[in-house]
Amino acid sequence: MLTHQKELNLLKALFFIFGFQIMSWVPRFPEVKSNLHLSNGEFGSIVSLGAIGNIVSQIIVGHLVHKYGARWIMHVAAFFLAVSLISLTNTNSSLFFLVFIVIQGAAISAFHVSINSQGFHYQDRTNSQVVTLLSGFWSSGALITSILAGFLVNRVALGTYSNGLAFLSFLLMVWIIREITPNLVKANINPDTSHRARDMFFGFKIDKLVSGGLLCAIMLEFAISDWAAIFVKEDMGIKSGIHTLPFILFTLAMITGRLNLHNLLKKRSIHELAIKASLISGGSFIAGIIGVSIVGKSNQTLVLFILSVSFVIAGLGSSFLGPSVMNAANNRSKLPSSMVIGQIGIVNTCLIFIARWVIAWTAEATSVTVALLIPAAMLLTVPYFAKIFKSA
Repeated sequence: MLTHQKELNLLKALFFIFGFQIMSWVPRFPEVKSNLHLSNGEFGSIVSLGAIGNIVSQIIVGHLVHKYGARWIMHVAAFFLAVSLISLTNTNSSLFFLVFIVIQGAAISAFHVSINSQGFHYQDRTNSQVVTLLSGFWSSGALITSILAGFLVNRVALGTYSNGLAFLSFLLMVWIIREITPNLVKANINPDTSHRARDMFFGFKIDKLVSGGLLCAIMLEFAISDWAAIFVKEDMGIKSGIHTLPFILFTLAMITGRLNLHNLLKKRSIHELAIKASLISGGSFIAGIIGVSIVGKSNQTLVLFILSVSFVIAGLGSSFLGPSVMNAANNRSKLPSSMVIGQIGIVNTCLIFIARWVIAWTAEATSVTVALLIPAAMLLTVPYFAKIFKSA
């Protein structure tokens, strides 16, 4: 029998594996960039084109989950997640890389929409707040894979590492999906709550406060995922292996924040927490970047210490902002959660696409150091959007 507790444990495992797999190659971006013989701007631009797949997937997947259920979408997405990871880490062709970065983007969005719809489905059935908690397990997977990737640099070839990881992750995903099938989001059979495919277009509504708040809340996480390894290794001169430490600490801090948000909510409102956390985390990150720029490469121990402290504070402060905005968005909308996630995802993907290009070409025109100040400054604007938590 699939009890609520067993279902929650399986969902935690699925979120963990999802984060583990899709983030497994991020700490080894310097190797991928080197294999493709691309500059920082070129590599960042091509990686950001995964947004094309994100957008196409988000346009249709929310409707498909509501109409047909989540099971088969999860299976298809899991398959292409594995195939794309193997392809992206075993090629020297920029064109081939471009094709599969788009496929990976589509697969990530499809799995993201379906698994988060299941999270909201569980939350509604059990009357418990689990979306931020589940995000913490996603971040846990990202953390473990970052540690593993850093340890295996110069020990195991990139292709060998990614091939084995993709295959194992796929098998585990398929098994978990089968186990939770009885409680997965089912196909909608109620004509009163049915939504046609055209509703994804003509029924599309942009919640400006949610979209703006979500972009500013999560852009630092995206930027650190894209550029932290390159920044620490190339701009700061920290040697391979150790160069992943700030990213690992950032992710660990995010896990801690997401897993403990429920304790903070007993004493403070999410509105108050969002305002204070965004200001502290954004300010800390900016201070850290400026600090290491002043110190320079001459004292790498001090540089690593400053980065570690600033990344930890930034991770703690920004940890719960993204999931909390999504939770507020779901509460503010009358649409099914799968369509809410899809519609918000479309807008946010477009905005993230533009922001990633700006960051990438700022890195090319100036340096990665300067580029990383952009998402930190965006985080400081979150208090403007925090009113969504009061109206949710």
